[in-house]
Amino acid sequence: MIDPTKRFSTRVDNYVKYRPGYPRGIIDLLTSECGLTPTATVADIGSGTGILSELFLQHGNSVYGVEPNQDMRQAAKRLLKHYPGFKSIDGKAEATTLDDNSVEFITAGQAFHWFDQEKAREEFIRILKPEGWTALIWNERRLNSSEFLRALEELLVKSGIDYGQVRHENVYGDFAAFFGANGFKLSTFDNVQQLDRVIHARAWPSEF
Repeated sequence: MIDPTKRFSTRVDNYVKYRPGYPRGIIDLLTSECGLTPTATVADIGSGTGILSELFLQHGNSVYGVEPNQDMRQAAKRLLKHYPGFKSIDGKAEATTLDDNSVEFITAGQAFHWFDQEKAREEFIRILKPEGWTALIWNERRLNSSEFLRALEELLVKSGIDYGQVRHENVYGDFAAFFGANGFKLSTFDNVQQLDRVIHARAWPSEF
């Protein structure tokens, strides 16, 4: 398996173009149930190109974007340069370089399944303020709601080099160990992404 801190270096442009954002409902939930306010400081771990970071920056939060991949960090700096509350950090989940008790919230969007969970847990406890919160977030593709989506999933299962190994669903059974048996809550939101039908012939058959 490719080092997860390096495997996305060649995919930065595609992340910027095609990765969906996250629903505003995340902010509303964390506000109502966890006391999120615009004054809270957030550490977005595995922040990539800054998609999730921007959701919190729009809310007024200061955000540390902790990302080990240099190309991803540079993309985030470009995309989020107009937000004075954003600070890019060269670090990883297991060693963020942030100070002890320095953040009220930790987030991880499409990233937790790449972490060394035991080491990340220790690091999160170190950097969180007392009564702090951790939110693990994924956008999930619907796999069986249309003929196209069923065919896409079959293609990925059949042809993806390590698709089965790196699916984020593989870590769902680990939440109790990470948070404690009664230490987490699952919430789900709709999140629609509009796509067009433009296909690059060099990548797909022209009759697609």
